[in-house]
Amino acid sequence: CIRIFCIIMADNTNNTSRILRRKYRILLGAIGLTSIIILAAKLPPRSTSHYLGNVKSSVLEVADHDIDNPNIRGGSSYVDVHSRYRRNLLRFFFFHDPKTVTPKSSKPSMMRSVQSSQLELALPNVLFLGAQKAGSTSISNWLIAAGICRAKSFPGDPPYFAKEVHFFDKDERYKEGAEFYAQRFQHCVDEGNSEMIMDATPDYLTYMERISEFYNQFPVALANLKAMVVLREPIARELSLYNHYSSFNIGKSSWISFEQHAEMVYGGRPYPRAEIGKYVDHLKKLVTFLPRDRLLVLSYDEIKRDAKKAQWRIQQFLGKEFPGDLPHLNSHENPHKVRSVSPQAQGLLEPVFREKNEELYQFLDANPGPWMEQRPFPRFVDSNMETWKI
Repeated sequence: CIRIFCIIMADNTNNTSRILRRKYRILLGAIGLTSIIILAAKLPPRSTSHYLGNVKSSVLEVADHDIDNPNIRGGSSYVDVHSRYRRNLLRFFFFHDPKTVTPKSSKPSMMRSVQSSQLELALPNVLFLGAQKAGSTSISNWLIAAGICRAKSFPGDPPYFAKEVHFFDKDERYKEGAEFYAQRFQHCVDEGNSEMIMDATPDYLTYMERISEFYNQFPVALANLKAMVVLREPIARELSLYNHYSSFNIGKSSWISFEQHAEMVYGGRPYPRAEIGKYVDHLKKLVTFLPRDRLLVLSYDEIKRDAKKAQWRIQQFLGKEFPGDLPHLNSHENPHKVRSVSPQAQGLLEPVFREKNEELYQFLDANPGPWMEQRPFPRFVDSNMETWKI
């Protein structure tokens, strides 16, 4: 009976009167609603809206594909597209045609093919992208302690992989594909804690192309994705990173000075890490696939001065209150810690970032983010470490 009504509703050429067709629509709507309720009752313990979002996204995706396809019979008129939309919707609910749930992207990918559908993959809906040495550990520890679900480390993984999955920035892990990534978060679904799933890997900032490639294959996950970044004055961030590395090399005669480090990284030779502090380049790539209102840009200087305000911004952005206070930013003592930038290093590094910083201010001013974001974005303070004792 249902299939007869489906055929009648999907066929624009049948001669049923308008009144009878309207009755069929009402009856079919009731049948469809009943089917949704039955489907929701049989689904695993995940958010029903998540599954219905998959249905809507998949059906619209096929309709959009048809609009762009010049080989579709009858062109791309509203009637034709509307008819195909109904067929796709009916096909999904009553026939479960796998064509409506395939990943969006059809271009070649370096990743292994995804065997599971979107419905089965537990993917993060919160990405904390960095920047490294800009307070990401403090913020992610607060959110994790407050209940946001983090990754699970597997045998052989270092302990910090429970916070930092390093999927997009490690070639060998990225090549493992979507199922490998989703397995790290499957426990969030199994334990009923999938409202917010976070990957807080601060090295992701320079891997926007991979993040775009990945999430564009899963339009429902992309539609629910939010991202956060904390920006810190680039030279101070570089010095903090140098001090972090030097703490593991205390007593080694081969360890280089910060001036040598700056020359090695920014002295003109190609070096991938030299791009991290050019924040505007990464943000421009990010907003090509993630709407600006789902990207929260935080100031490291505000976090240092007014942690409560920064917490408020994060809670408003994520739409949930989190208990506890923001822990003190990483301040491990190192007897060999360099606390100020020498004129030599300043002279080398300042020209590298001057124009990019100005471009960043202009970009953020011209592309405002979510309402709770600080605006205008504050200009970076002096990079001299004596000022902020970082």
